[in-house]
Amino acid sequence: MRGIKDTSRQGRWHNARFKTLATELGIEVTKDPRHGWSPTTLPEHTRSAYTDTIDQLGRALRMHRSAELTGGNGTKTKTPPPCVCDCGRRIRVAPTVLAAGPITCGVCGADFAPEEDQP
Repeated sequence: MRGIKDTSRQGRWHNARFKTLATELGIEVTKDPRHGWSPTTLPEHTRSAYTDTIDQLGRALRMHRSAELTGGNGTKTKTPPPCVCDCGRRIRVAPTVLAAGPITCGVCGADFAPEEDQP
């Protein structure tokens, strides 16, 4: 947000700038020899200061995820049937992925196709 580079050149670990920003927000940061300034903890005084915000975010995320799972209109979205090949292996893929082109089984060489409904 502030345009501050807070990771290594490859983005593999957090640097001292990350530690400074985290400390500014009340987050405790320690240095890991392999991952830089990555291990973080939320002290009790910071947790107390942000309790209302954390609760609001938790409710908002649950509502968003619930709407995502139900399609937003209160009804559950239908899960596409698994796809099967000739040797019986099963995979699940989004309909758009399946429509993009065949997915071939590396064992039997047959294309995966939606499993027919079993009575």
